[in-house]
Amino acid sequence: MIRLLDDTIARHGYQAEFEVQRSSIRHLITGSEFMFYGIKNNPTKIKSLEGVDICWIEEAEAVSKDSWEVLIPTIRKPGSEIWVSYNPKNILDDTHQRFVISPPDDICLLTVNHDDNPHFPEVLRLEMEECKRKDYDLYLHIWEGEPVADSDMAIIKPSWIVAAVDAHLKIGFAASGRKRVGFDVADEGEDSNATTLAHGSVVMDCQQWNKGDVITSADRVKNYAEEVRASEIVYDSIGVGAGVKAHLKRVCRIPATGFNAGESVFKPEAKYADGKTNKDMFSNIKAQAWWGVRDRFYNTWRVIKHLEANPNDTEFVKQFSDDQLISLSSGIKQLEYLKAELSRPWVDYDNNGRVKVESKKDMKKRGIPSPNMADSLIMAFAPIHKPFHIPDEILQ
Repeated sequence: MIRLLDDTIARHGYQAEFEVQRSSIRHLITGSEFMFYGIKNNPTKIKSLEGVDICWIEEAEAVSKDSWEVLIPTIRKPGSEIWVSYNPKNILDDTHQRFVISPPDDICLLTVNHDDNPHFPEVLRLEMEECKRKDYDLYLHIWEGEPVADSDMAIIKPSWIVAAVDAHLKIGFAASGRKRVGFDVADEGEDSNATTLAHGSVVMDCQQWNKGDVITSADRVKNYAEEVRASEIVYDSIGVGAGVKAHLKRVCRIPATGFNAGESVFKPEAKYADGKTNKDMFSNIKAQAWWGVRDRFYNTWRVIKHLEANPNDTEFVKQFSDDQLISLSSGIKQLEYLKAELSRPWVDYDNNGRVKVESKKDMKKRGIPSPNMADSLIMAFAPIHKPFHIPDEILQ
């Protein structure tokens, strides 16, 4: 940025009025000064700044929550402003969440793209159209300013998720069948609880919260499941989730089934595709569950794209039953966050070449938080090992 301003000063012939140094530019008449800092490596210097009128954060997509919490209280002069410019990368990034998804009241929010530039050159337009044709997800990021997912590695591609919003209305299938509540129990630290309500193939609701202990959260889910008349609760039974089982069994009349992500696959000898059995295809039941939801999103995307091009071709749609499809209700309050979480986990493989889901530890290395809402959705659709149950009246 300092090089750009230096070149602009020279281009307009104002070199005599400015003193350009390695990390600052000062106007020799007014005393106004531009100061340049790397926010990541200079937190102490930034905290000691005073009298700043305008703080401009360029390429702000990578600024962390901790850095914002240092910077914002520092810019405290009356009438001062913080300018933030960036090309969104990940919808879950703190910058995007802080200023776009949940913006403060005193913000001026502008989206600026190629169509706002009256001097947009033909050579770039051709490049843009080529990108749009080859990789639509990448086009949306580069040219339309949409947050990007790692489309090549993502288990569920962003375009498939977008196509699934209100797909039941577009394709013409109803929310019917069992009502299942998936419950992802918060781990230690800053992790959140999350629930998803799926009525048949339609995701009706998804929410998350981070207050309360395991028992309080279990009570919340129990009350919610009874309110929506769910037929089953599926909960994460690993770690702190182990305490949910006994409590729900004691207080909840709705069947509650544990989901252990590391368990062996469901129906291991059944054929998945191309002659592969489930046990040859998937490393564990978590991978199998994610892949099952992935297949639903992919099928839904295929149907939606086909109907867009051939609106009267009902025969193509008949290839798919509604239990091979999925729809995300547009009424979900945190729909954008859910869509982002669904597209974040990468596909991975174990040492025997079987599919598995990127671990939360590896996601954290990439700066991606735990996908709690997405995990609760997966549980709402997951195949479940049912324990052999003998009714009490037979045992008596």
